[in-house]
Amino acid sequence: MAISSTHNRRLRTRIMKHDRHSTRDWTDLPILPSIADRLALIELLRFRAVCKGWYAASSAASDNVEALPNRGPWFLLYGDDNSTCTLVTEYSNEKHTIDIPELNGTTCLASSHGWLLLFREGSVFFLCPLSRARIDIPVAFPDSTISNHVAVFSAPPTSKDCVVGVLSQTETEIELNVIRRGASSWTKHKLQPRVPIKIWYAVNAYDEAGFYFIEDENSMVYFSPEESKLYQARLVSSNSEGGLIFSSKDEKNEMKGRLGLDDMSQVSVCGTSIACENALTIKLVPYENNRVSRKQGAWFQPRFHQITEKQSW
Repeated sequence: MAISSTHNRRLRTRIMKHDRHSTRDWTDLPILPSIADRLALIELLRFRAVCKGWYAASSAASDNVEALPNRGPWFLLYGDDNSTCTLVTEYSNEKHTIDIPELNGTTCLASSHGWLLLFREGSVFFLCPLSRARIDIPVAFPDSTISNHVAVFSAPPTSKDCVVGVLSQTETEIELNVIRRGASSWTKHKLQPRVPIKIWYAVNAYDEAGFYFIEDENSMVYFSPEESKLYQARLVSSNSEGGLIFSSKDEKNEMKGRLGLDDMSQVSVCGTSIACENALTIKLVPYENNRVSRKQGAWFQPRFHQITEKQSW
């Protein structure tokens, strides 16, 4: 029996409609958010880099490998006026390449709680390097340039109690600029040390009442927010459980080897502080400022912070 051409057209139309309803773009699969939510952090970063659809699908992802008390910091190497960065984790010799355009032209001032505090052309902002969440400090920094610096902030930038302190130093003077969340200006504090001092480390006080800027196991500068004043003091060791420990030169050399760098002294490095397993011990990783280096490095806790579009500081 012959089939009319009209019937053929109707049949083809039904088949085409069926195909349209039964197929779906592979970047828009409903299972993608569930997959992203189960990935380890490095795998999550790779997942997000596939395409815009996968990036959007992972927007609500949470990972189970964030910075734990006994986990060492990761290291991020960037510079050379491009957005390509090299990432080295604490548990692998493998180098990972990630794209973070927000780091272009920046100097890393501080690293804590999984956030970096960055400076660029007079502006200061927070960035979570893994999620690329950004929070701007709306008040311009008092100086157009920063050198020989060490900085610290007391709490994550999402906290109403966040206070930022940026210290710069010369042979004869220490200057600290401080701003609290919600403040309309930075406050400047100066100190002329009794003896020359070179600051390498910064950490928030245990009681969150001030900042320690430390030279070595014996010497430091302390900022008291209650008195709004800087003090030069000695760092006293305690026999009680907990305290401060300092990273070793061996750790620096080991990192140099993993990055494939001949000379880490050519990299300007932002230090950090990491809570150890007992939570009462803080490990300090030093700053290493290099004025002529175009390479920047930052130690940071591997966190994957996400914020709302309305989040401000």
